[in-house]
Amino acid sequence: MTMATTVRQSTGWIADDSTFGARLALVRQRMGWGNIAEAAKACGLPVDSWRNWERDNRAPRRITVIAKQISTASGCDYLWLLLGPDHGGEGGTTRQ
Repeated sequence: MTMATTVRQSTGWIADDSTFGARLALVRQRMGWGNIAEAAKACGLPVDSWRNWERDNRAPRRITVIAKQISTASGCDYLWLLLGPDHGGEGGTTRQ
């Protein structure tokens, strides 16, 4: 058993936010958007595009613009959404 496995077993599960698609899923869950269509509509984005980003883990062509649009609509940290947990931002917290 590795150290990482030991730590995970003792602290519980950890949400994966290592990819843009995973972070989108976390934003959608945090906002209470029940499905991809609801999330896309709330952010003014095409449903098929959101589905490709979240489920197929494809990055948007204009990722900086898209991340800003989602960040503005959801209140999530822009840098976290754009770059992930190891590249800035304060995590997936929403502004109150």
